[in-house]
Amino acid sequence: MRRALASLVFVAALLVPGPAEAHAPGDCRNPPAPGQPLPSNAPRDPTIARLGLERAWDLSTGAGVTVAVVDSGVDGGQAKLQAALSPGFDYVPSATPPGFQRVPGGLGDCGDNGASHGTAVAGLIAARPGDDDRVVGVAPGAKVVPVRFLDGIDNAAPEMIAAAIRTGAESGQVLNLSFALPVDRPQIREAIQYALSRNVVVVAAAGNESSTGDTKWYPAAYPGVLAVAALKQDGTPLAQSNRGDWVGIAAPGEGLTAPSSGGGFVGVSGTSFATALVSGVAALVRARFPNLSAADVVRRLTATAVPLGAAHDDRVGAGIVDPFAALSARVASPAPSASAGAAPAGQVRVLPRPDAGGGIGERWGVLLGVFGILVLAALLAYLGRLALRAARQRRAGPEASAEPTDEPPDIHLA
Repeated sequence: MRRALASLVFVAALLVPGPAEAHAPGDCRNPPAPGQPLPSNAPRDPTIARLGLERAWDLSTGAGVTVAVVDSGVDGGQAKLQAALSPGFDYVPSATPPGFQRVPGGLGDCGDNGASHGTAVAGLIAARPGDDDRVVGVAPGAKVVPVRFLDGIDNAAPEMIAAAIRTGAESGQVLNLSFALPVDRPQIREAIQYALSRNVVVVAAAGNESSTGDTKWYPAAYPGVLAVAALKQDGTPLAQSNRGDWVGIAAPGEGLTAPSSGGGFVGVSGTSFATALVSGVAALVRARFPNLSAADVVRRLTATAVPLGAAHDDRVGAGIVDPFAALSARVASPAPSASAGAAPAGQVRVLPRPDAGGGIGERWGVLLGVFGILVLAALLAYLGRLALRAARQRRAGPEASAEPTDEPPDIHLA
């Protein structure tokens, strides 16, 4: 309850719209309004404690990993992100075939109906602590490459979206896709397969249409993609988060605080932003285990997730992402036999969560187990000697008890 109240206090002032004049590039048709400064009395972002990021950062910050964000662009002037950004790309509609062109860019958030989207996503992934560490991305050592749609994803042709996905796959080891489409487009499906073939971890939003499972949402529902659902602050599924057996994992997605285009911060909710958190965790894992394949990274995330009820739930997949467990647990490799329920090629097989994760608790358990076996063996040996002595005395008669013995003294356990 205290965490929920702290979250509400933290984002309340950020939900007030900022002034209308946003300093955004002129090529954006509907640039977002700037965010709000953090109140001086605002606590540290509760998401940091909720995900256990302080412990996770002792093991990995995502340094050396690049996350490609296919979205509305990222404000290059946002102080929290200046050190995180690498050169990106713009996808611009064109009158000549193929109907669009790719040019260097990506800087400047074109927004989502007046809201900062790409900048918020990038900030949740990799915002730097800077002078004020109350808001920090999940992977504050990772880099972000923005791949921007000037006219928004809703106005982009499937061919343009597919080309942007391919560019993202060529630019980073993790690909964040915070959008959802209700139609399986062959061009987009092929682009996802291209990304997977390049050993890229593809993380996509389940979508916010309150779907109960009758409709699949893409690219999240493609095999091999880690589909992310959103949770409320109390840990229950967000009502509008789409459901289905294709959902892979869940993350907080309500009342998050993120860096905003135009400066300041903004309160955000939805699967887009839960997806950004999971992409950040994927960057942490890729940095700590650089030799893991993309499929093994996804397997590690799902195997160490905290389940909510069933082993796999249509609302939350394998459960809530757990950054520290993903970085520290020992995750079993899947059996090579197809008869063991192996997933189809390219599809991620969800494994049960390890119990102890190879940590201090497990090592103590092993030591205590060995000690217990030794103690039991000593007791059995001692009792055996007592039984043997009694048998000898019965055979030899009463006077035998006075004879000296070579038996050792009694064993006393401390």
